[in-house]
Amino acid sequence: MPEKAAESGRTYAAHYADVHLIVRQGDEILMGRRRSQPVFPGMYQVPAGLVEDREPATLAAVREFTEETGATADPSDVRFVHLMHHVSTHAGSRRIAFFFEVERWQGQIGNPEPDKCEGWQWHKPSSLPVPLPPYLAVAVQYIADSVTYSEYAWPSA
Repeated sequence: MPEKAAESGRTYAAHYADVHLIVRQGDEILMGRRRSQPVFPGMYQVPAGLVEDREPATLAAVREFTEETGATADPSDVRFVHLMHHVSTHAGSRRIAFFFEVERWQGQIGNPEPDKCEGWQWHKPSSLPVPLPPYLAVAVQYIADSVTYSEYAWPSA
C-alpha cells in the first residue's frame, strides 16, 4: 500500500484496516476453514475482512459476519477486545486489525460463501484447530489474557 504525502512534505504510511469478529457461544468461538483463497488458504479463521471506505469498524465487523455466515448481529452488541498493528506474514502489507466479540446474534449460522469457506464450527479457545494464520493465533491468546493492544511481525530496526 503506498505512502501518503502531507502538505508538510512528510510521508505517512497507509495501512489496510481489517476487522475480526470473535463469535462466542458459551465457552466456544466460531471458526471456518478457508478454501483456496489468495490469503491464508486452508487455514482456520474467524469471520473477518477489510473495512470499506467510509465504514466504521463495528459496522464492518457486522457486515463481514453477515456476508460470511448469513446470520446478523446488532452493532450495539459488538464489543471491542483487541487492536493489533502488524505486518502480514503472508503479503507483507501493513495492517491495523480490529478484534471485536459478540455473544448475541440473530438467525442460523450458515455458509453463504462455500467457494471461500468449507463451513463453520465451534471450537474451544484452549484447543483451536490448526493451521491458523500466525497473527490470529497470537491475537486470540492476547484476547484470552485481556491484553487490548499488540504489535506483531514488524521487522527489527
